[in-house]
Amino acid sequence: MVKHLKVLALAAVVGIAGCAGGGGARDYSQMLYLRGQFAWWDALEEYKVKSVGDQVYKSTVELTADGQPYELKFGDAGWSSGTNCGYLSQEEDQVLEFGKKSKANCSSVFENFKFTPPETGKYDFFIDFGGEVPTVSVEKAS
Repeated sequence: MVKHLKVLALAAVVGIAGCAGGGGARDYSQMLYLRGQFAWWDALEEYKVKSVGDQVYKSTVELTADGQPYELKFGDAGWSSGTNCGYLSQEEDQVLEFGKKSKANCSSVFENFKFTPPETGKYDFFIDFGGEVPTVSVEKAS
């Protein structure tokens, strides 16, 4: 009986892990938000990501250029592991800059990206799940 329960428990874990990673691309547009100081870290509908390409999502936010960096990350409403995306390596990925893709860790806790807007205006923040490691980038909104 104990052996039977162990097999069932293992099957459940394998089944859950299989659901998380297999069966096609995950649609993050139903669950992921750009979250940060500009929204008091809340998951607000206006910052929910939109699909803009194959596994690429974006959210647009208006920021004030006051010389201070904004802290931000992509996350779902509950900060769930797997959808709590901060920087991967502090040395190279924490600061977001135009023309640079920063690697993301989607099981992060306190690893917030930093971005200092050069001028007041709207900015597009992108997260790309198409590669081996997700990447985050920023562009001036058009």
